[in-house]
Amino acid sequence: MSLNEFTTSELVEFKGSKKGIIVNIKRKATFDEIKSSIIDKLESSIGFFNGAKICSIRCEYLSDIQILMLKDNISSKFDVEFIEDYNKKEVISFQTKYVTNLRSGENIEFDGDVIVMTDMKSGSQVSATGNVVVMGDISSGSRVVANGNVIVMGSVAGFIHAGANGNKNAYVVAGNLNPKVLQISRNFAEAPDDESYEENKNNIPEIAFVSNDIIVIESYLPKTIK
Repeated sequence: MSLNEFTTSELVEFKGSKKGIIVNIKRKATFDEIKSSIIDKLESSIGFFNGAKICSIRCEYLSDIQILMLKDNISSKFDVEFIEDYNKKEVISFQTKYVTNLRSGENIEFDGDVIVMTDMKSGSQVSATGNVVVMGDISSGSRVVANGNVIVMGSVAGFIHAGANGNKNAYVVAGNLNPKVLQISRNFAEAPDDESYEENKNNIPEIAFVSNDIIVIESYLPKTIK
């Protein structure tokens, strides 16, 4: 559906609450259409919204990272403040396991978050019900499976599965994202069978997330999103 088929007021709705403004996305539209509609709404009453507190952007089909991108874009253009929607927020207490040494072939399973303080060698595997953070590289032949998000400070050449419990809002961030297979929830992406693919990649942080049932990979520079 194109934005031209409906007006801004038909796509987005601003509702007041005791804690702040709630932005409801009422129709199916692309990320850019939603962003443009919210910006148009704010610009049309910029005096009224100056200093406003927005407690939630509610949309059934946008991922968490897309919501964060909307908030970053809006707050960079307007004098508005985003506050927590505590009614929506789930409070989940996870324990955290720190792995300082991971041998080749070793398998780590943990009910909570896992932080790997070293490189993951070929044959090693980490599985977690929470998030996984790897402070080094994920080598080819190693695997990370997480119900939550996966964040890698180094490069990725192995297998990553984020949102393994079906969470489509999960995402993967890496310093150099070049996995053989990347899976988020039930969505797959494979590296092309092209030897020049890795050589041509820029060494800049990247983020992978699901949009419209497709894994999208973009440069991860949140402060420069416009």
